[in-house]
Amino acid sequence: MTTDAFISVKGLRKTFGENEVLKGIDYDIKRGDKIVVIGPSGSGKSTFLRCLNLLETPTEGEIWFDGQLITDKKTDINEVRRHMGMVFQHFNLFNNLTIRKNITLAPVKLKIMSKEEADENALRLLKMVGLEDKAEAYPSSLSGGQKQRAAIVRSLAMNPKVMLFDEPTSALDPEMVGEVLQVMKDLAAEGMTMIVVTHEMGFAREVASRVAFVDQGVIQEEAEPSEFFTNPKNARLKDFLSKVL
Repeated sequence: MTTDAFISVKGLRKTFGENEVLKGIDYDIKRGDKIVVIGPSGSGKSTFLRCLNLLETPTEGEIWFDGQLITDKKTDINEVRRHMGMVFQHFNLFNNLTIRKNITLAPVKLKIMSKEEADENALRLLKMVGLEDKAEAYPSSLSGGQKQRAAIVRSLAMNPKVMLFDEPTSALDPEMVGEVLQVMKDLAAEGMTMIVVTHEMGFAREVASRVAFVDQGVIQEEAEPSEFFTNPKNARLKDFLSKVL
């Protein structure tokens, strides 16, 4: 494993039945990187993201995270996932719990914090995303944008080393997208290592340290945003950008 890679992916393949979704991905992510993954629907980008914390088990290949081979059968993946925050498209909040309880559940259950510490931490994080007045509300009373901000806070409450975002704004009404992207921009500015699958090209341009274009199960092109958007080399990427920009 290369010493400066925080996450290192080697020869990653993922097959569902007859369908080979990932066809051999090699990729290194450094600590503090903001990687934005773009590509057409069905290109394998969400599967790639979900392999990083083994929500999808790779068919082949190795994934190293912070010096540990997490694809090794002996690895306690639940222990690893504590350090990898994940934000989903559809929030995945517990509807029967208040927002505060949603956030404090894991840290208390896993004995990472006492109930008092977890409550204090939850309120601090909710304040950071402008939701301190929603601590005792239930998810059903929140807008989509508020739910997603709460879901981000729930991941941050575990004090993760990396945040994975799987199309975090695609289920939101357009006017709510900005409030969620702002929270993500703030996180990026604080130095959080982030891997974001998204269709938000403005976010990619503004926040990414590198942008990766996934199509047909491989990374077709990868570069810094300035280069990626103004001087794409790959014909498929040129075509894709001409449709989305």
